[in-house]
Amino acid sequence: MSREADSAPRRVRCVINGEQIDVWEGYRLWDAALDADAKLWHICGGLGHCTTCAVIPVSGAENLTPPTKLEKFSMAIWILKPLALIRKRWKGKPVRLACQAYVRGPVEAVGLFGRKSKSALKARGID
Repeated sequence: MSREADSAPRRVRCVINGEQIDVWEGYRLWDAALDADAKLWHICGGLGHCTTCAVIPVSGAENLTPPTKLEKFSMAIWILKPLALIRKRWKGKPVRLACQAYVRGPVEAVGLFGRKSKSALKARGID
């Protein structure tokens, strides 16, 4: 019985661009952002190619799954992607792709693109 309770998914709090939502553990951060209407950009539709869903985890970064091979590749080959426009600005920050990060616990993140992301970054003193 305790084994079943340990493996049962739990609800965790996500805050993306200031929008809060409770999701099941294992939910993709990008999907949580869509459900919360957090206005993350997503040109490629969440396939990990465009980098427009780039976020900075403000808290709970350890509660995201490690970067996937696709995420590492997409972040390394950035020259023709929107992230190239702001790469210097966020160098040294733990930038993640929301479409490649899955939630394992409470997390707060802010996007790097879009009007709502800009105001969320400013509100957190990150701009």
